Amino acid sequence: MNRFALPLAAFGVFLACSTAQAQSVGLFQNAPESFDGYTLVAPAGATRTHLIDNCGRIVNQWDSGFRTGESAYLLEDGSLLRTCRLPSDYFSAGGIGGRVEKFSWEGEMLWSFDIATDTAHHHHDIAPLPNGNVVFLCWEYISPEEAAAAGRLIEGQLWPPMLVEIEPNGAEGGNVVWEWHAWDHLIQDVDSALPNYGSPAEHPTRFDVNYGQVSSGGFPGGVSGGDWFHCNAVDYHEELDQLIVNSRNWNEFFIIDHGLTSEEAASNAGDLLYRWGNPQTYGRGTEEDRVFYQQHDAHWLLGEGPAADSISDPALTVLVYNNGNGRPSGDGSSVDELILPWDDVTGSYTLPPADDLTVPFGPDTLDWMWPELPSMDFHSHNISGSQRQPNGNTLICEGSKGHLFEITPSGEIVWEYYTAYNQFGPISQGDNPFGNATFRAYRYGPDFAGFEGRDMTPGDPVEANPYPTNCITYPAPVDTVDTSGTTSTLSLEMQILIGPNPADDVLFLNSGMDVTWMLTDASGREIIRGDSPATTHVIETANLPNGLLLLHLLKKGGAIEAPRRIRIQH
Repeated sequence: MNRFALPLAAFGVFLACSTAQAQSVGLFQNAPESFDGYTLVAPAGATRTHLIDNCGRIVNQWDSGFRTGESAYLLEDGSLLRTCRLPSDYFSAGGIGGRVEKFSWEGEMLWSFDIATDTAHHHHDIAPLPNGNVVFLCWEYISPEEAAAAGRLIEGQLWPPMLVEIEPNGAEGGNVVWEWHAWDHLIQDVDSALPNYGSPAEHPTRFDVNYGQVSSGGFPGGVSGGDWFHCNAVDYHEELDQLIVNSRNWNEFFIIDHGLTSEEAASNAGDLLYRWGNPQTYGRGTEEDRVFYQQHDAHWLLGEGPAADSISDPALTVLVYNNGNGRPSGDGSSVDELILPWDDVTGSYTLPPADDLTVPFGPDTLDWMWPELPSMDFHSHNISGSQRQPNGNTLICEGSKGHLFEITPSGEIVWEYYTAYNQFGPISQGDNPFGNATFRAYRYGPDFAGFEGRDMTPGDPVEANPYPTNCITYPAPVDTVDTSGTTSTLSLEMQILIGPNPADDVLFLNSGMDVTWMLTDASGREIIRGDSPATTHVIETANLPNGLLLLHLLKKGGAIEAPRRIRIQH
């Protein structure tokens, strides 16, 4: 599905270019159907984190002395919990972190804690817990000798994932109160004299020590890195007291029990409760059974909006940004949703049968996927994420491009923004953006507890030299849900079809009625106009400059709807 060629409903505000220079960053679109709230944006590599309204204006910002270590979260007391990058002589790979900082709403440093040693290093993500503790996602160093002793056939070091829960203590301290190590939950079928001997297919809740290669990184002395799983997300389920961890290299996510003690977590009781995405990892499938392709941001729909079918319990529904690197049909990202199989009798996930080693963990298929036909039109080769909104829309972060956009359940784009900040500061409007990659973005509704009593008056846009805008926000009840997938009521008067977009030599218009159309630049200066009958009309665009213009549709009595953004691209 080409996200720029959908039959769109009525738009809200657009910013566009002059004929000399096209808009490049900041807000591109804010339609009435978007969920009105405040979006947290922490550009990769930058030291500043912004909270913006739906018009892209700064509501709050926080400054750190460290570049972001990928993830950042707002807490219900209005504070910011943010990861930071610390260099390492022992670990070097994408997503390196090492430090977590907590700032008050006013920007005061409240707490910091480092996990950056020669045997363990935090990376990518954290999971804030309701009791104030924080779970750190970490690499754990396993020497080549230890790996071989566990049955690993490929020589070299390994960095399997470990989870460490820290109880804050003072301004810079913390106590380890719980931990879980993937290395405690192995299976191998190469040597009966070594520990954990058995068939991976018969033990699908353990990790096959011989699955997968390591990726990226470096090590003193020229030894290659050991980033084995490349986990990039951890999320907490309070009701079930479970943690979900996402592995890019293994192309699956897995769920573990947080309700165990550290000692129990190191035993068989700490084996996986569930896993999904690539049954090859435990010998119950082939490449054809694989669903994920280097995915990110697997998380439950807790505290978010409804599941896609509006019937199932969001507490058992997982949303994933599937990057789509190496899909059989070609590279292309998608946002995938699945409902986990749950046994009400046992109060646990449904496990694969023990008497048929060809059957993997269910379900067999996804419950929702956007777009239905992934392509390079929507693709981020790394990072990225998604978040379901209370009204049923989905906020998507196409991370490598710093491209944030919101879609309705039917796939209609109703909000669009390009990250306007990088490690050097605000990006000037009209300049080609660089360094604005964004790990994830989160939107918080106006009723979020952390906003109570705060001054939410917006200031200027993030970008330097912003273009003029008439943007307004569209407050709506936060419990408004529309998962019908039908056309918005704002466009029931007609179904307007416009395309292709971007346009090269011609733009086709079918409004369903006689209208006058007009293309203008951002300042409202008319570029070209004409009349369109109720049938398909051709607008000649071959002589128009590259960039973004606004298409106005008029009939007697005024405009039919808000202008639409049209990209001219020769």
